[in-house]
Amino acid sequence: MFTKRKKFIKILTPEDRLDITLEIDKKTIIKFALNYRALINNKWKEIYRVDNFHGFLHEQKFWKSPKPIPIKETLPINQIVEKYVNEITLKFQKYKELYREKNETN
Repeated sequence: MFTKRKKFIKILTPEDRLDITLEIDKKTIIKFALNYRALINNKWKEIYRVDNFHGFLHEQKFWKSPKPIPIKETLPINQIVEKYVNEITLKFQKYKELYREKNETN
């Protein structure tokens, strides 16, 4: 199998980024990673991630734990990617708030 890796950055704000990594074979997404990160106290912090690079679909909510949380999803992979890009774009400020609350109290 010949795969091609493509990487993109979606700028959400000057301090918020969504890194998109796709592995594509014959114009079909095989693997993907969506990584939302934010600039906090002059350092880029990983806030939320969803991917299937480890053989299963999972998310990581770094305000809770880096431990992968399995996701059960029946959509085709391209629709899963689209769904989570949209979800992160809509919810990134809430995710950042949760991350800040967790890390400012510890």
